[in-house]
Amino acid sequence: MVIAATFAFNSFAEDKESKKAAAFGTGIFASNSGKIHVNVDKYTSDKAVVVITNRSGATYYRETIGRDTDKFRKTFNVNELPAGTYTIQVSANGQKTEKDFEVAESRTERQISIK
Repeated sequence: MVIAATFAFNSFAEDKESKKAAAFGTGIFASNSGKIHVNVDKYTSDKAVVVITNRSGATYYRETIGRDTDKFRKTFNVNELPAGTYTIQVSANGQKTEKDFEVAESRTERQISIK
């Protein structure tokens, strides 16, 4: 009976950990005009950090969202970024969300016709 009670309390503790409240919610999406929109809704008074890096780990953008800010909205014009794969990471209170996006150059091909 003692073993069963110990197992029950351990299971309850694990369930409590897994149901920990989220520190933030995000909406990250691209528009047709070549912009990336990042929306962060913070649910705690903790600071949050938004970072954009490339595959090599170079940081292109970093901003700390203060304790007093509940809603963060930012639009990034990525037309000036070099072609490559990038990651947007939002983190707060030990939790993080990552989204990858790719910037590709489209080349216009010239065609020649003789008539």
